[in-house]
Amino acid sequence: MNYFKIFLLCTFLLIKCASNPLSETLDAWKEKQNDDYWYGTAIISKKHFNGVNIHEAAHSQAISDIASQIKVSIRNDFKWIIEENNYDINDYSVQILDTKVDNNIENIEIVDFKDLNSSYVLFARLSKQKFYRSIQLKRESAVAIAKEYILKSKNPILTSFENLSNAEKAILPYIDYPIKINIDGSNINLYSYIQNLRNNLISRIKIEPIDNNMYIKRLVPNNNRVNIRVYDKVNSDPLSKIPLLINLNESSSNCFTNQNGDCVFVIDMESLSDDKNQYIKINLDREVLFGNSNYDFNADSQISIEILPTQIYLDIEEYNLGSKLEHNYIGPSIKRFLIENFNVDFVKDIKDSDISIQVYATTRKNGNKKNEYGLYQAYSDATLTVKNKNIHITDISINDVQGADFRAFKQAGHKSLDKISDKISNETLPRLVQILNSK
Repeated sequence: MNYFKIFLLCTFLLIKCASNPLSETLDAWKEKQNDDYWYGTAIISKKHFNGVNIHEAAHSQAISDIASQIKVSIRNDFKWIIEENNYDINDYSVQILDTKVDNNIENIEIVDFKDLNSSYVLFARLSKQKFYRSIQLKRESAVAIAKEYILKSKNPILTSFENLSNAEKAILPYIDYPIKINIDGSNINLYSYIQNLRNNLISRIKIEPIDNNMYIKRLVPNNNRVNIRVYDKVNSDPLSKIPLLINLNESSSNCFTNQNGDCVFVIDMESLSDDKNQYIKINLDREVLFGNSNYDFNADSQISIEILPTQIYLDIEEYNLGSKLEHNYIGPSIKRFLIENFNVDFVKDIKDSDISIQVYATTRKNGNKKNEYGLYQAYSDATLTVKNKNIHITDISINDVQGADFRAFKQAGHKSLDKISDKISNETLPRLVQILNSK
């Protein structure tokens, strides 16, 4: 009796193992597949499903399964086209290809679905013929749109580059297979034709500075306006609305040419370096023209800048408790700051100067005797008067800088002047440079 029970139990287990509804369903669906369709299968566990409509969820999953298969196939073809034609394609282009697939899978058919004990399964398919027919119709429409844009892109103006960018965007989802069209009796690749047309238009743009060389002195008012003319090499017509990118060291600025093809920008004096020779590099702003910054290019034009020495005249008067000092504190400090930061020459005659800096500094006692700590205290005050060719620029005052000494007021005055010279070097002169650069 026991042997019989064991036999029945083993038979039941074998039958149960052999009967797997999910496997049987999937195997049956697999036998229905043929090469005329892409197939997608969705398997949703009821235990882990938190949605409202499990059928819709399975339908969406099956569609995603079909779309992912097509995308893999198209990306492989697309990669081959890129390598074969040496195209300049970015990740955005791949996203467009994915969008193309998503926009052409509306003809999904549900072949079968089953509500099993632990899961819900759905089997769907997409006709390859319908999919490719849908793409072909949209491809033909995109080519027609691109041709219209190309016909409007004959001259090197901003709208021509915008039209070519729109033409490129129109056909970009469809260049996984070469687009051959007939233009002027020649059978050409449309994508390559757009790139060549763009390059030809660029080659016609001439960027020409009015002055190729500039001479600048730091800290003084300069004619730091840069004038640039942009015109068509073919017919010398001025080109308006052409975006330019101007670089000077680490600084950059943008401008669009006006109706006369002119662009004017002002050099930011703070962007100048300490180098004697520097260059302004002028380029077409390709990111504005093409909507793409992935272009390696040298300067389309440049302007040479030579930094000339600024002639400085110093007139320093320092008094310590009423006595004029022969060897002052402030003068060497000012000279050291200017030499370290700028190309300067010091002149003896104010008439030869670009900038004159006059300093008047005095000290005064704090009381008539040492304080409770045994220190003699003195305070210093200074005024800087700055002129450019006798034209007053600014006055800067520094007041109440304290000095102290255990020996006498005179030594306290010397220490006060030493401290005020440091304050002028570290605070006042940088502030003065900002004032001069803003003129």
